[in-house]
Amino acid sequence: MLLVALGLAAAALPLVVAADPWPALAIPPENARSLRAPPRRPPPGDVDARARLLVDALRSGEAADLQRAEGFFLPREPFLAIKDMSGASGYYATLLRWYRRDIQAERARRRDWSGARFEGFDLSRACTWMAIGREANRLPYWSCYRSTLRVAVGGRTERVEVRVMIHWGDRWYATHLGAVPARR
Repeated sequence: MLLVALGLAAAALPLVVAADPWPALAIPPENARSLRAPPRRPPPGDVDARARLLVDALRSGEAADLQRAEGFFLPREPFLAIKDMSGASGYYATLLRWYRRDIQAERARRRDWSGARFEGFDLSRACTWMAIGREANRLPYWSCYRSTLRVAVGGRTERVEVRVMIHWGDRWYATHLGAVPARR
């Protein structure tokens, strides 16, 4: 009888859904949980070198280049450290899938990307400090909106919008290329 009563009492407790497990990685001081005020926004750093990977993917469309272009995208472990939500790893997989689709959509926007050449990457000045608790995050970060990748192709400069960039440590990473979809 006592076991039945304990079972009923346990069934009445609300179901608690925990965030995905914390990944095993060091947290950079620029994203420290103890930050109460925004630190200086990190400079662009090596973003040009990694943005070139995206240009390579646009130019060739080959699987190897598309995979290398993921070096411009926020890595999984920092994403899991930042996000305080159930299913963060599934959401990460969705964001990465959207990123890949956005590259293909950008390739389809122009008939010929052959000869495409990296011109530059302009990190937006429209940035917001995301304190803990905003956008389901357990670590703070800077988020910049509508940065621009400049690509010389066919005698003109094409501009590719990078909708959202966030920082991890002293590096900037894309999390969205095209329009942020409500559903796909």
